[in-house]
Amino acid sequence: MTDFTYKYTPLKEGHIRLLRLEWSCSSTLQPDHPAPDGSIAATLTHHDLSGPPPPYTALSYAWGDEKERLHPPQTLNIVSPDSSLQTFPIHQSNLYALLRQARPDLVPSYNGATARRAANVGYIWIDAICINQAEEKEAKEEKTAQLKIMSQIYASASRIVIWLGPVREHKPNPDAPFPENLWPAYPTGHAMTVYQRVAVAWANNQLPDISPTSLSQIVDQVDCACIEAVTRLSYWKRSWIYQEASTPNVPREFWLGGHALWFEALEAANRVFHSHMLESGLNAIPSPSPLNVDIAYLQELTLMRQKGKGGLSLLDLMVKTNSLDAHRPVDKVYAMMNIARDIYGMEDGDVFQSVRVDYELPTEDVYMDVASLIMETTKELDVLLFCSAGQYKGLKSWVPNFYRFVYSVPYRTRELYDAGGGRSSGEKPRFSLNKETQTLTVWGIKVDTVVGVYPSMRRPFQWGDYTSKTEFWQPIFGPWMRSLARFIFPQPDEDVAEETYVGGGTVSEAIDSALAWGMAPGYGTLKRDVDVPHWPLLEQAQASAGGREPDEISVERQGFQDFLMQTSAMAVFWTSRGYLGVGDEKVAVGDVVVVIPGLAVPVVLRAIPSYEAGGSPDGVRWRLVGPCYVKGIMDGEWLGKREEQEFVLI
Repeated sequence: MTDFTYKYTPLKEGHIRLLRLEWSCSSTLQPDHPAPDGSIAATLTHHDLSGPPPPYTALSYAWGDEKERLHPPQTLNIVSPDSSLQTFPIHQSNLYALLRQARPDLVPSYNGATARRAANVGYIWIDAICINQAEEKEAKEEKTAQLKIMSQIYASASRIVIWLGPVREHKPNPDAPFPENLWPAYPTGHAMTVYQRVAVAWANNQLPDISPTSLSQIVDQVDCACIEAVTRLSYWKRSWIYQEASTPNVPREFWLGGHALWFEALEAANRVFHSHMLESGLNAIPSPSPLNVDIAYLQELTLMRQKGKGGLSLLDLMVKTNSLDAHRPVDKVYAMMNIARDIYGMEDGDVFQSVRVDYELPTEDVYMDVASLIMETTKELDVLLFCSAGQYKGLKSWVPNFYRFVYSVPYRTRELYDAGGGRSSGEKPRFSLNKETQTLTVWGIKVDTVVGVYPSMRRPFQWGDYTSKTEFWQPIFGPWMRSLARFIFPQPDEDVAEETYVGGGTVSEAIDSALAWGMAPGYGTLKRDVDVPHWPLLEQAQASAGGREPDEISVERQGFQDFLMQTSAMAVFWTSRGYLGVGDEKVAVGDVVVVIPGLAVPVVLRAIPSYEAGGSPDGVRWRLVGPCYVKGIMDGEWLGKREEQEFVLI
C-alpha cells in the first residue's frame, strides 16, 4: 500500500493553490491514459489571487458519498520545486475520473459527439486538492479562509468546468424497468450529443414551430431517457454547485466523460425543451422528461448575480435550494451567502457579514444568525412559516431547520391569505430579537385554544419514495379517513347530521378546505377554494354509526396527490369555539392559535410554564409549534376583535 507523503505548506492571506497536470502530449491521441500504471503527475503551487494568478480553470464537481470513495485511494504524484516526488491520496472516484479525463492532449470524439479540449489544460483549481482538507486546527483555519473567498476564486478563473462525471456505460436491456430499457450503450454521453444537436438547430432557426406535438419532432424517447439519466447525476444535488456554476461573466463548459459543451448551448437546448413542453400542457408532460430544472435555475441565478439589483430574497434562495445536500448542515447556508451578496450588489462589510463562515460555530447558532438576518433585513416574519415543533431539537422554536424545511405549503400560499392583514394594509409584523437571551418577541392576537387533535397520516419525509404506488397508500389512507370521519362527526348514534360551521358554510366544507389547505387542486397557478376536492367523511361517519361498513375512499380520487403533498403530514384539530384547522404534526391539546398582524398565515403556539425547561418566572414564554390553516380566520376576521399581546418565543 502506498505511503502518502505530501505535506501542505501554509497559504498566505489571499493566496490560493493551483494544480497543473504534467504529462507530455500524446502524439497518437490514444484515449487510454498515458501512464501505463494509471498514475497522475502534477505540480501544486501557490499564487496571489489579486496578483493576478496565471489563467486557470476552476472545477465544479460532486465529491460523492462514502459509497463512492476509492478504497484504497488512488495516487496523485506531486512534483515539488526540488523535483522530488510526493504522493497525494485521491479518495473521490469522481475526481479521479476527472483527472484521468483532463489530460493535456486532445481526446477523440465518441459516437459523433464533440470532445473539444484545450491543447493544454493548464492550471486548475480543485477544492479537494487545493485546500487542505485535514482536521487539524491549521487546516480548518485555512479551509475557513478559503471558503470566504470562494466566490472570488471562481470569478477570477478564466473558465469554469462543470464536471458531471464519467460516461455511464450500460448494455441495452429490454427487460430493465422504464426508462432504463430505452438507454443505448452510452446513455449520458448520448444526451450531450442531443443537447448539441438541438442547440445548433435552435441557433440556425431549424426547429419546428411550437405545437402540442412538436417536441416529438425534436427528441424521441431514447433521447429523453438519456437526458433524464443526466438529470439524475449526483452533481445536481450539491449545495455548493449553485455558487460555483452560476458565477457570472466567466466562460463555463459542461464536461461529461469525453464530451464537452458550452453552458450556453446546453441551456439553450434545455430552454427549447421547456418551451415545447409548456405547449403540450401539464397532462401531457413526457416521461421520461428532457427538462432539467437545475439548468434553468442556474441561468436565472447567473443573470441575477450579473445584474446585482436584487430580485430574490435570501429566504427565497434557501427555499429554492432546500432539496440539495451538503456534507455539513452549515454548508446549506454558507453555499448561498455569496450568491445573495452578488444578487444585492453588496461588498465586504455588508449585512450578510453577520453570517460568517466559521466551522467551529454550532449549527444551531449559524441557523439562528440566518433567521435573524432574514427577519432584520426584510422586516417580515415569513421565516416562521418553516418552523416546526417536530424539527431538529437543538434549534430555537423560531429558527427553521435550514438543512431540510418541514414545510413549503404555508410559504407558497402566503400570497393567497391575509390572516394578519398585511396585504390589505401594508402593515409589517411587530417583533424584536434579543440575541443575548436568544428569544424572539412577537405581538399577536390569541384566537382560540386547541381542544381536540387527530394525528397526521404520515410523518414529514416519511415514505417519500412511495408517493405514486396505489397499493402502498390505499391500506394507509383508507383507515385514516374512516377514523378522521369519526373525529369530525363524533355523534354516537345513527343521526349523524351535517352541521353549520362557525366560520360559515358547513363542517363538511370546512374539512374539505382544511385537507386541501384551501387551495384548488393541481400544480398550476395557486388559487383558493376553487373546486376543492370533496371527501365523503359525513357519509363514512353515518355508515359507521349505523353499523354499516363505510365505502372505502380511494386514493385514485381526484385530490389525493394534492393532499399527499400538502397536508398528509399535518394534524387536524378542533378549537374550543369550533374552528377546524390543520397544522404541525406535534399540535397538542392546550396549544393556542395566534394571528400575528402582518403575517399572512396564523401560527400555533405552546405556553411553557415557569417550572419547565425554557420557562421564566418573569412571565409565560412560548414555543412556536408551526404555521396552520384554520377555516374562518384566514382573511383578517380576528383583526381588531382583541388587543394584541406579547409572545416571547424561545
